[in-house]
Amino acid sequence: MRPYVNFLMLAALLALPGCAGVLNLDGALAMTPYRIEDSGRIVIEVRVNGEGPFDFAMDTGASISAVFDPLRDRLALEQVPHKVVVVHGAISSGRFPLLDIDRLEVGQEAWLKPRIVSLPGVTEAGWGIDGVLGIDFLRQFAVGFSTRERVVRLYPPELVARRSYRGWASVPLELERTVEKGAALYFIDIEVDGRKIPALFDLGAGLNMINWAGARSLGIAPRNVRREGHISGALERSPYVARFVADEVTTASIRWRNEAFSIADLAILETLMLDGSPVVILGAGLFTQRDFVIDFARSRLLVNVTTAEADQSEAVN
Repeated sequence: MRPYVNFLMLAALLALPGCAGVLNLDGALAMTPYRIEDSGRIVIEVRVNGEGPFDFAMDTGASISAVFDPLRDRLALEQVPHKVVVVHGAISSGRFPLLDIDRLEVGQEAWLKPRIVSLPGVTEAGWGIDGVLGIDFLRQFAVGFSTRERVVRLYPPELVARRSYRGWASVPLELERTVEKGAALYFIDIEVDGRKIPALFDLGAGLNMINWAGARSLGIAPRNVRREGHISGALERSPYVARFVADEVTTASIRWRNEAFSIADLAILETLMLDGSPVVILGAGLFTQRDFVIDFARSRLLVNVTTAEADQSEAVN
């Protein structure tokens, strides 16, 4: 019997050498507009088998891309016979079928015969979108995000290597091969209120999260925080969780102030064997304030640290 392959589904710029870091409109393989959900996720337009466009969330916390069942039914997408994969969500896990899709298109770029899973899409995480674009698609490119133009660009990876970035912070991305076959995630080192904690880079998360081991390392006890709200994953949602506001979050030369975090021990952390150590999940909201490039080939996140400062200056003037 063929073993199941495991995937993860956690709940979305260039300058010439020696020049200032400004957006370069040339060389992109594809360009597409984006919108920011109320939850903070980055949503872009995708065509499936020539139909659409449909709304897909960019998700660096998902090792496999997915179509939610309503779109699968609408397009009458067929399942690949006898092909089922295990998907580990933030809250729970399950076995789901692969779909027989000819092509998936983002702007001018086509992904032929993609290996995409079909998920129910019944929780809040699936509301308002038709699917997610995971690491399996995104890391084929260098992914550029422009706040001013409101577009996402897909660049050939080698183009980014030939450019320099004055005024941009370079944040190392650590590729973590997990215990699950076929799954990998990207982590960055951050400090939360002066405490160093590894953080999962997860554009698919609409909020920042920290586990209780991390909260306790910051001196936060369960009795000192109020439980409110819940967390919705791709498959299910969790019970009510606690929240706190960090005075400062930093990485490289980037600083955020007064950032909210939800506190919860998610099932996925146990799957990844990280449940006993402090861990943070950084959502898209921290990064959509600035232009950034995800340079998968060189394992780095490039962030324009002047974007937010310029926007603040314009608002004052």
